Amino acid sequence: MIKESEKIIIIKTAITLRKMLSKNKSSSERADSTVNTVNSYDKIAANSNSELTKATVNSAFSGKKRSTMATIVLIIESMGYTMIDFSEIYDKLSEKEVTKFREEVLKVS
Repeated sequence: MIKESEKIIIIKTAITLRKMLSKNKSSSERADSTVNTVNSYDKIAANSNSELTKATVNSAFSGKKRSTMATIVLIIESMGYTMIDFSEIYDKLSEKEVTKFREEVLKVS
């Protein structure tokens, strides 16, 4: 059974990854079409230079299961970010955002 403190970490990680991917999607919409921005789960898996699968990427973004630190780092780096970028977003997340994610994405009240 996953403890409540771990659930919050999993959710905050998913929210952070989603924000990073959303930023990439926004950038790719504004960028020249010749720029190959990593803006989907498929592209993250393909760009990871490892055996990372789309299902593994999807799991990390879902907020339902634990992901290994190696998986999180591979995802972050494949999107073109650093751990510093990740931590800056993660640290700014509010309880309200966690609650909203639980209610809207995980459908848990």
